[in-house]
Amino acid sequence: MKTKLIFLALLFMAILNIKAQCNPTITSPRLGLKFPDKILFCNTETEVLSTQAFGSYQWYKQQWTWQTPNTNPWTAIPGAVSQTLTINGNDDQLYYFKVEVTQGDCTAESPAVMADGFAYGLPSMLSTFTPGTFQEIGQGEYNICAGASVQFDDVFPDLYGTHVWYKCIPNSPPPSAGDPCVINGAVGDTYTATESGEYGFYACTEYCPDQCEFLGTGNFVKLNFGSWEFCSLGTGEVKHKENNLKVYPNPTSQFLYIGKESDKTYKEVSIIEMSGKIVLQKNEHRFNEPIDVSNLVPGNYIILSKDSKGNTYKNKFIKK
Repeated sequence: MKTKLIFLALLFMAILNIKAQCNPTITSPRLGLKFPDKILFCNTETEVLSTQAFGSYQWYKQQWTWQTPNTNPWTAIPGAVSQTLTINGNDDQLYYFKVEVTQGDCTAESPAVMADGFAYGLPSMLSTFTPGTFQEIGQGEYNICAGASVQFDDVFPDLYGTHVWYKCIPNSPPPSAGDPCVINGAVGDTYTATESGEYGFYACTEYCPDQCEFLGTGNFVKLNFGSWEFCSLGTGEVKHKENNLKVYPNPTSQFLYIGKESDKTYKEVSIIEMSGKIVLQKNEHRFNEPIDVSNLVPGNYIILSKDSKGNTYKNKFIKK
């Protein structure tokens, strides 16, 4: 009886051992070096995925998507039936991989790993302005109140390492010694500008130090610091003829009329959000012409009107 019990115990342990071995996982040299469950390529290099020894193998891949959950199908990779699978940064970036194995009567799948890369993460810059201190005057160009500042941030701080920040558009990247556009000592992923210039950056990826990217001149931001008229809004530095101008209808959902016949025209009319940002501007506006405000977000606005004599009127209206 004792012999029989020992035999059954050994048999049970053997079965458990077989089952335990049927638990595949994937390993590779770069897996998890930067992010868990990810293999990061720098360019088109190859990477060998491997799993433990089993009776048979079949590797699968699934295309990455923003969608959650991922509804793209898993597809068997033709001929991928060995213990290892070689993938490359040219064809396999942004795919998930897993392997299905068999061992005896056991069939199991490994957890998925992702082949990612930095090639798709082109540089991007975020500009942060202080409300009431800026006016957009064109695509990528702003007037900024003297004494204010604008913060620029690399949108992908985890992606890029050392930066080179520019205060004007360089002749040709990569940066060269003595380039007058380079801001000396500015090497982080953020920079705060306090003077006029055209700002952008050049940076190399931290994980792939030989892979560097230039923001591109079309993405540079031009700042013009000065004592602009809008800078005095709400500070009392400029005297406005408060509510001395007819603004109607108020509230309005589409058209707004301002002024009086004696003024005839207004050299400049500016509609300003409560944050201080100019959202609509007209020059040589006649008193009896409608101003279409239908595209404005409902809320409270300030309208500044300058007549031919240089008087500036400040009124409020509600866009409903």
